[in-house]
Amino acid sequence: MAINHLRYYFVLAVFRLKENFTDLKATGITYSLYCFFIWLLSHVWSRFQSSHSHFTYETVFLYVGITEMLFMSFISTRAISSGVEDFALFLARPRSWIGREIASNIGANFGRRLAFLGTLLIFSQLLQIQYSDYFLFLLRSLLLLVLLALPQALLASLFSALRLSYPQTEYFILPFSKLFLSLGGVFGPLSDYGEPWRSIFLNLPGSDLFFQPAHFAVYGYLYQSSFENWFLRFIIINAVLGLLVHYFYKKGRQEFQAWGG
Repeated sequence: MAINHLRYYFVLAVFRLKENFTDLKATGITYSLYCFFIWLLSHVWSRFQSSHSHFTYETVFLYVGITEMLFMSFISTRAISSGVEDFALFLARPRSWIGREIASNIGANFGRRLAFLGTLLIFSQLLQIQYSDYFLFLLRSLLLLVLLALPQALLASLFSALRLSYPQTEYFILPFSKLFLSLGGVFGPLSDYGEPWRSIFLNLPGSDLFFQPAHFAVYGYLYQSSFENWFLRFIIINAVLGLLVHYFYKKGRQEFQAWGG
């Protein structure tokens, strides 16, 4: 029975991964905007920050490509809405709604980020961005896609679980995501910020999910941190998110049953 459940979650994750490539028109617009944002932010950084940064234009181009990839696939309102719409079915099914949400979000997120990564590599070649070793950059980026799929899936599942009890939760998605956008180093490397803001932002969760992964993908090491320290913080983030998902799922399940009489 457990094997059947695992197979179901795996098949669902693969299906959601493939689903990202079915709407070619929307896909083309999304990845065109992605390339535009990389070009724009890289040039803005080159104009205002390059004189006092350890990044070059080429490395910041790839850095912005990674952070934009992570941000543009961070939280999907459509996934959150669909997760709530068929919640009642899982009250009678033996499979876990939380398991379904996490598997679905991992598949969808991993598929989007693979497409973004491929777009970044093609775009960088078209612009003739000079970088020492694209192969190692690709390997490091793929490792990050695997690791970072979990916290993103848990975060999306948390919003779905919150919506079971608080239908207006979706209004908080935009300011919440913009908070990570501004504090996580998506616009530019946190290492270029002045003190004391640099130290403050480096100690926030946004740094662990955006800046440090992108810095690692480009340079092969973390900024002023060991991998062990980052991984410990990464585990804590996932543990907290997992506990919150479980708590609000239980709360939402009780209140959902009350709505049904």
